[in-house]
Amino acid sequence: MNKSDLQSASEKLARLKYEFQVDILADWGGSDSTSDESWQPGSWVKEELDRLHDTITLLANAVGGNLRLAQFLGGVTVQKTDIGSHAGEALAHQVSFSKKGSFGSWTVVHEFAHAWDANYGWKLSRALERYTGGFTNRFLSRITCRLGLWDAGSKGPEKVPGRYGRRPGCNAAGYFYGDRPSGSNWKFNRVEDFAESVAMYVGWGKNNALTEHAHNRVIRYEKFKNGEKDFFGVMDNWAEYAKYFYPEGGGYTKTKRWKFVDGLVKGRIEISQ
Repeated sequence: MNKSDLQSASEKLARLKYEFQVDILADWGGSDSTSDESWQPGSWVKEELDRLHDTITLLANAVGGNLRLAQFLGGVTVQKTDIGSHAGEALAHQVSFSKKGSFGSWTVVHEFAHAWDANYGWKLSRALERYTGGFTNRFLSRITCRLGLWDAGSKGPEKVPGRYGRRPGCNAAGYFYGDRPSGSNWKFNRVEDFAESVAMYVGWGKNNALTEHAHNRVIRYEKFKNGEKDFFGVMDNWAEYAKYFYPEGGGYTKTKRWKFVDGLVKGRIEISQ
C-alpha cells in the first residue's frame, strides 16, 4: 500500500466494516505519519481493497443485501499471508489470501462462500451434497479405482487429458457428486462444491466480474474437442466429460446446484446454525 493511498484505504476499510462486518488486517503503515522512511507498504494494494469491496457487494446483492450477508457470515476478518500454493483459504470468521500475489473476484466469492459454510458448521455443503443426490464414500471410491472405472492414476491425478480425476468418486475425498457441477478435479469435495456453486450462482446470467468465468466453465464442454485447451489453458477430453458437467441446453439455472443456492438465499431452503 502506497502512503499516498492511505486515506482511500482507510475509507475502504471503514466501509467494509460498516456494510458487511468485514475487518481487514492492515499490514501497512508507519510509526511516524510524517516520515516516508518509516512507512511499511505491506502486501496489500489499493486496487485489491477496491476489488474486495466490489466483489463482496456482488455477493451481498446475490444473497439479499448487506445485512443478510453479514448474518450469513457472522463477521469476517481478512488477511494476506503465506498460505503456500493456495490462492485463498477460509474458516469461520476468517478469510486469507496469498501474499505472494493478487486475487480475483472469483476467489473472493469462493472463499467467502467457505466462510459462510463454516459459520454454519459446514452444514450447507452437506445439504448441497444431499440435495444434488451425491454422497461421500472413500471405501466405494477405492473399489471404483480397482475396477478401473476412474480417470486418474493409481497415485492420483496426472496432467494429461483424461487423467485429472473428474469423474464421480474419482477424487481424494471419495466424493460422488450428484447432478451436474460446472467441473471437478482430484481436489473436489462437497465443501469445494458448495463454494464453486455459490460463485457460479453469483456470476451466471449476470453482467459482472464473475460472469465470463462462470459461462466459460460450462460452455467449454460444448466448444472444445477432446485434447484441446479450454478457456483456462487446461487440455482435457472436454467432449467426453460433457455428460458429467454440461447441463441441459447449456442452461446452468436448470441444475440442482443453482436451485439449491437460489433456494438458500431466498429462504425456500432453511438450514440452522
